[in-house]
Amino acid sequence: MSNTSSTPSSTPFAGLLTFLILFFALLQVIQGQSVPEPVDSTISVLKEPILRVSIINGKFIRQKGPFFTGADDEGNYFKTTKAISLEYGWQMLGGIEWAQACNYPRLGIGLQYLHIMNRNELGHPLSVYGFYDGNYLRLKNFELTSRLSAGLAYGLTTYDPNDVLPNDIICTKVNSFIELGIGMAFRLNESLFIEPGFRLTHFSNGNIREPQKGINITSYSIGLRSYLNGPPPAPIKMSLNKPQHRHEMIAFIGVASRQIEFHTQENDWSIETYGMNYLMTNIHLGYNYEMTRRFKLGGGVDLIYDGTNGQRESAKIGVPDKGAVAFEDKLGVAVFISGETAINQLSVVTTLGYMVAGTRYESSSSRFEQRLGFKYHFYEHYFAGINVRSYHFRAAKALEFNVGVRKYLK
Repeated sequence: MSNTSSTPSSTPFAGLLTFLILFFALLQVIQGQSVPEPVDSTISVLKEPILRVSIINGKFIRQKGPFFTGADDEGNYFKTTKAISLEYGWQMLGGIEWAQACNYPRLGIGLQYLHIMNRNELGHPLSVYGFYDGNYLRLKNFELTSRLSAGLAYGLTTYDPNDVLPNDIICTKVNSFIELGIGMAFRLNESLFIEPGFRLTHFSNGNIREPQKGINITSYSIGLRSYLNGPPPAPIKMSLNKPQHRHEMIAFIGVASRQIEFHTQENDWSIETYGMNYLMTNIHLGYNYEMTRRFKLGGGVDLIYDGTNGQRESAKIGVPDKGAVAFEDKLGVAVFISGETAINQLSVVTTLGYMVAGTRYESSSSRFEQRLGFKYHFYEHYFAGINVRSYHFRAAKALEFNVGVRKYLK
């Protein structure tokens, strides 16, 4: 029998840390601390409270495997979801440079309940998160918007090895909640907007504990957003300095803990982890160029240690042993290109990497790897961050925590 269910999980801590860092960063952004003073020092930060209610209709991105693709006794498949969210936040209206440079975004906190239709085996999670709504286009009666949300989800049903058909999708009660989207907003009156949009939602623990395939949902939403204090004033317009087009060097050390699952030869549904957590670390060395006030483009190299490399192969001849794979076979080098979008001290980071050196095994991850996350600059040159490392643009590999430094070049 698998001992997976008794394996201690650090997911609640990792998820809580993720949420607290993001929430703290959002508060700092709202308060406008550690940013350049407005050109006119008599101007104060202007923001108006908002409230939003949204209905979200979703559809699962199908997973492989009998649990997710099979029908229950009534013939129902895992197919659709419905959700409702309640959000409180602020419409930024200027007074600080970053708000105007970001075209007066909205940010705040939210609560979402997700109901999986016709099936109960995965539960019905409740998520708490921070959100950021950017404006690609902002007119008086119309907005073209982007969306980023991140937080914690609780209430998903977890893996039980004693089930006839074990749930290999989720194995921890607390999981990360990440949502990306685009949308529009149409003004109904001076204080009320209707907001249709599209979203991609992800639930997982970043493979801190297995078995864990995670959940991905595409959806369309319709929401109502209202200003709580009546019609807002016009945004404050300031004279902004031109982008500096700076060059910078960046370096960080990333650390992740990952479990991998093994299948017995007798039964593919007898999933084992043997309670083993593997260390993954990397040294990230890169260069960024400040193309605009908000966006940086760059590239560089990752020096990688992956404790999971080759472990599934070693398990084919018995219980896996961390020492079965030579140290040098766990090392690798990857090159990457990166993009960074700055929102005051908070930055959203994406990288696309390709492994150029390292031992490859049949069941190892793809050479092509992606990274999506954020970092927060507590000081001008020092930051901490959290990234989801993934492959195939949908499968999480690890949840990576990092600390780093940047240096502007003259």
